[in-house]
Amino acid sequence: MDKDTIRKAMIEMRTALSPKEADRVSQTIQDKVRQRPEYKEARRVAFYYPWKGEVNLLSLASQAVKEGKDVLLPKVQENILVFCPVKTLEDLKPGFKGIPEPDTPAMPLENIDLFMVPGTAFDLEGYRLGMGKGFYDRTLFLLKKHQISLGIAYNFQVVEKLPREWWDERIDLLITEELVLTPSTTWSLKRRKK
Repeated sequence: MDKDTIRKAMIEMRTALSPKEADRVSQTIQDKVRQRPEYKEARRVAFYYPWKGEVNLLSLASQAVKEGKDVLLPKVQENILVFCPVKTLEDLKPGFKGIPEPDTPAMPLENIDLFMVPGTAFDLEGYRLGMGKGFYDRTLFLLKKHQISLGIAYNFQVVEKLPREWWDERIDLLITEELVLTPSTTWSLKRRKK
């Protein structure tokens, strides 16, 4: 299947979940993220605002603020993602495609330890399929070796292999309600030397 077909099918499956089921699975995934050393050790964590049925991590984000972590959310600025600190979700304003965004100055990308990365599909080699605008691929390209990208998805969003282009970027780690996939357990990760 091509990217558009996969993207459409996965979005339909996500949005078909009942609110109760989506909340249950999102909570399971948040609990798994909370236990990961990459999350525990991160001081500055970039989350995302769930859109079109994406796994909802907002409860974890709110808890992270209470725990003293710096929590950031993305904002689309001149066709790229910037990540801005938030203290409360009530301060967000509608932005790109109506998705709530922070209205605070962006933090330099290199200062962020951990990036939660949504996607419409992920494969067993660490590649992801986004919404088609390339926002996260451009972000992942700029990450340094010490920064971690953590893909977040429902288990049904994981496929054996996705079609890919030269600009597609791998993630470092993938968590679903059933799986924790890392380079050592699943794929041989070849990151660019920075």
